[in-house]
Amino acid sequence: MATLQKIRDKGVLLVAIIGIALLAFILGDLFTSGNTLFAKSRDKAFVVNGQVISTKEYADRIAEWENFQKMVSRQTSLDENTTQQIREAVYDQMVRERMLDNQASKLGLAVSKAEINDLVHGETISPLLQQLPFFLDPQTGMFDREGLVRFLSIVNSPAGSLQPEERAVVEQYKSMWLFIENMLKYQRLQEKYTSLLANAVMVNDVEAKTAFDLSQQNADMAYVMKSYFTVPDSSVTVTDQEVKSFYDKNKSAFRMNVPLAKITYFTKEVVPSDADFAEVEAQANEAYQKLTEAANPATVVADYSDAPFRDVYLSANTLTEGQKSFVESASVSDIKGPVREGDAFTIYKLLDKTVAPDSVHLRMMAIPDASMTGQDSLVTHFVDSIFNEIQSGRSFAEVANSLNPQSNGGDVGWAREIDLAQAGIDVVKAAFSAPTGQAFKMKIPGQQIIIQVEEKTAPVQKYKIATINMPVIVSEKTSNNVDNELNQFVSDPNVSKNFNELATQKGYFVVPDARVSANDFSLTQIPGSRQVVTWAVNEKKMGTVRKFDITNMRIIARVDHVYPAGTAPLSEVSSSIRSRLSNDKKAEKIIAGLTAGNPGNLDAYATKMESKVDTVKFVNFTTRNITGLGFEPVLNAFSAYAPLNTLTPPTKGNMGVYVVNVLNRTQGTETYDAKAQKNLMQGSNAYMLQMQSIETLKNKLKVIDNRFVFF
Repeated sequence: MATLQKIRDKGVLLVAIIGIALLAFILGDLFTSGNTLFAKSRDKAFVVNGQVISTKEYADRIAEWENFQKMVSRQTSLDENTTQQIREAVYDQMVRERMLDNQASKLGLAVSKAEINDLVHGETISPLLQQLPFFLDPQTGMFDREGLVRFLSIVNSPAGSLQPEERAVVEQYKSMWLFIENMLKYQRLQEKYTSLLANAVMVNDVEAKTAFDLSQQNADMAYVMKSYFTVPDSSVTVTDQEVKSFYDKNKSAFRMNVPLAKITYFTKEVVPSDADFAEVEAQANEAYQKLTEAANPATVVADYSDAPFRDVYLSANTLTEGQKSFVESASVSDIKGPVREGDAFTIYKLLDKTVAPDSVHLRMMAIPDASMTGQDSLVTHFVDSIFNEIQSGRSFAEVANSLNPQSNGGDVGWAREIDLAQAGIDVVKAAFSAPTGQAFKMKIPGQQIIIQVEEKTAPVQKYKIATINMPVIVSEKTSNNVDNELNQFVSDPNVSKNFNELATQKGYFVVPDARVSANDFSLTQIPGSRQVVTWAVNEKKMGTVRKFDITNMRIIARVDHVYPAGTAPLSEVSSSIRSRLSNDKKAEKIIAGLTAGNPGNLDAYATKMESKVDTVKFVNFTTRNITGLGFEPVLNAFSAYAPLNTLTPPTKGNMGVYVVNVLNRTQGTETYDAKAQKNLMQGSNAYMLQMQSIETLKNKLKVIDNRFVFF
């Protein structure tokens, strides 16, 4: 009863405690769900016309492209640069697909299965398929329709009749084909859309004839140019108001699709310390002693060197500079080292010398070893029968082609001893000792081979060398010392405010006001530094300092400012605007000075302009890049319309002020073909409209690129 009374007395408190616990449970669940919902709402790699592409969807497509690239290039891994290029290509493709889908639905454009089938099996195979290495003849490098048919037959193989390992290959091929089909579809849809745009802009007869005539009229010109760089900036004045006025009138030219960050940073390379070198040098001295005493140098090389021992002879032209310097004066059994060569210690021992051919030209046939098939006598008999055919007078090339029409007669080309070393020393000895034109057979692990030496080079001096190469790498202790030093720098309470001063005191070279765009692959082309860019453009607190660990390097950076996507602020573009306006005023000043003096010829102009007379040839109205000058439209105009042998008035160009004399015009010999010219111009228009339409659609459909938040 006493206990019951206590419970009654504490009842209100217990109810309150239970209520609070239940409330915490409910709120906790709500907050957890809310976080999930909030995370989903933020998971936007990019957005096209309100359609969100999640990071997973984007990452899956990247993985798909990477796998495709590996299969195309026959590589097992991709370097950082290739990976970054794939990421950009995937983004462009996914954005383009959604923009095309949007426009195609409005315009009634589509790509049917029949069209895809025609691009694969029809009269005109898709150019995309004709470029893929899977479908190229390995001998000619040309598109092989039969190769495509064989590929598709594998894709369409019934799964039930396949072994597990075969099924895995077929699934891989199917995945690849779906990838290719999707590319075919959108490439064809892009062609239709571009064709529709291009045909909305017609090329008339007058336009086509004028463009052709101008392209056939080439001019030789003499000119004098006064570069803007030769005029001091102090000689003209550009006011802040003029800069602001230009900025306000041309804001669209300063649009940024992604954020821009300004950072200050320095780098420190992590290199081996003196202690690291001393440790490896001690090991190298030990290796030297063992190599001196060893009966079999291969075991010592295997124990100490980062490169394996090769029991072959090398000619002087295949030796490294260190090896060549050693053998020039060495006798057999001489040892040199340890020698420090860069970040490594090297030891050489001359094992033998000989005079023999440097290379042999071989033909070869390889048959899977009998022990691998379980039918020893059958395979051996087969090899013997092939060998007997050659021995009886049938040519090696003919026999090889009868076994494999793609073998090019079994020709494997020229080979040195080092090239054959992987096949074993027995193959090396046999190939270099066999008489020319006489076939021989032998067994190597996994194969039986028949070889014939077609030719040999003239005998030269060759050397057998045991080389021990011991690189000095950064020890964990050295790496930790560097990190401890930099961690102390980053943790200094004044590092944000006095970054430059503190870094300079430590002897670091500081790079101030570096600009990084969210889409930059790296920081000033430093491999692996994309992480710095991602951090900088996403950092919320200005002045934050952080250390980044990169292979053999550390980067310490401070975020000075982050500008969001949109119009670049005036402070970031004022310098380029001021330079442009300054050139405009310099041009006015140069022209005014030349007009007042009124020189009578180019030499006089050259004297007054403190320049020289130069010439360009074969310039016409359509020349995009003029030798030595680049893009200068004013010279294109002079080439077509300026009077012959008459000085033009001083005229403003991109690089400076020009005075030009058109010396001669020659007419091209091509015959005007109205249809061909219109097609050429229509194709040019199509390309231009395609590029412009992409940017226009990106703006219209409000493409938002948020990848920098996640990648």
